Amino acid sequence: MDNNKLIKRKIQTYEIVLCIFVLCVIAAGLFMPKAGPLVMIDEICDVLAIWTACIYVSVRIIRGIRDRGPFPASVKAARIFVIAVCVVIGVLFARSTALDLVSGPETAQLTDIQVSRSQAHTGIFSLHYYLTGTDSQGERVRLEISGDDYARLSGSSSVTVEYYRHTGRIVRYI
Repeated sequence: MDNNKLIKRKIQTYEIVLCIFVLCVIAAGLFMPKAGPLVMIDEICDVLAIWTACIYVSVRIIRGIRDRGPFPASVKAARIFVIAVCVVIGVLFARSTALDLVSGPETAQLTDIQVSRSQAHTGIFSLHYYLTGTDSQGERVRLEISGDDYARLSGSSSVTVEYYRHTGRIVRYI
């Protein structure tokens, strides 16, 4: 008999439901506008996807500890470390969105504006457009905009926007 037994595990129904949920959240986030009144829904979709993955990993680790009996202290410490990393990642991703939901949008007159675009390394949905300008306190503000806004704002010298400070998302142009 082979001592290297593989443990076969059946995919649970809740795992399929979680995968469908995460895919729906990601798809919803892809179709949300980069600027406008629905921008926070896009941010919330991102946070939900990350937290769902973190909770899933943590639950799997906790169930493994509970279902498989005693483990050496080093294995328990490693599992606790992974759970802690999941919590830290979740908090870091949720921080900006939570701060913006609490504080609400701000209005600013941006001068000396520049628009730019950047191609990320991830592929199909990786082209991002940005508006950078100086507010009335002299602080540089960088905001994510849509491709249409990029074309419309090119050549402009100032713009007034209502935006979320921590996530850098524009609610509307005033």
